[in-house]
Amino acid sequence: MTLLARLRHFVMENQIMVVFFGILAGFLFPAVFKPIAAYGSFLLMLIFFTSSLRLSLEELADYAKDWRMVLLTTLFMLVFLPVAMWLPPRIFAPDWALPFLIVGAMPTGMTIALIADYFGGRASLAIMIVIVTSLFAPFSIPFVMELTVGRAVEIDASGMFRSLAQAIILPFLASWAVQRAAGKAVKRRDALWRTLSIAAFGVLIASIVSKTVGDGSDGAFESLLSLESAVALAAGFAVIVGVTWLSYRVSTWKSVPERVTIALCMVYMNFTLSLYV
Repeated sequence: MTLLARLRHFVMENQIMVVFFGILAGFLFPAVFKPIAAYGSFLLMLIFFTSSLRLSLEELADYAKDWRMVLLTTLFMLVFLPVAMWLPPRIFAPDWALPFLIVGAMPTGMTIALIADYFGGRASLAIMIVIVTSLFAPFSIPFVMELTVGRAVEIDASGMFRSLAQAIILPFLASWAVQRAAGKAVKRRDALWRTLSIAAFGVLIASIVSKTVGDGSDGAFESLLSLESAVALAAGFAVIVGVTWLSYRVSTWKSVPERVTIALCMVYMNFTLSLYV
């Protein structure tokens, strides 16, 4: 086995290392990856297209019919989770309460299908949760903000729907058409689609990290040294751990891979949208 083949085998069997390599590459070679950041939406489309080629359309349809799971996960993530993340810092570190609330109110991040696949979850279920939470987020975010801090926040619903359509729905429809036209050929090249998804994900991470290098963000670490910040971060971490455990436990009628997927979706927020808010 050649060195390149061994490296590919290692990455495929330890896919979480792609995150590490992506972060490292972004820090070491910012000049290489920073220009790629402008094409992040195209990388997302490529990730979803290649990931969707590996989906079972019948499985996705079955998840769409499970109204109890859809309702529970949507309410849990868009209403319960932001309130749960807001309360501890509201008591121990008030300055951190609003940022935690905003992050917690976000829908599931769009690359979760790839993450779920890494951890042995169900990519079809992950995509279903992404779509549903993203569709309801423009309505739930203003409601949660008004409920907790009494502050109205306007969300560009049409912009969110356009992003959702561009990054998820269009690539999914394209993959569906390809599967219908050449289903057997697509299945024979499953390893290729998986490799392309992983490579695009690593490049996406590297491009995002490269944008933070040399932009003055290093000074942000100084603000984490205060006692209040340490307490807030510790409380936030404890809440995330508790929420992950609870989200795994609430869907008792689901299989273990499905429960793992739900737990991952609940704590994998759309951080890009949170920055916009």
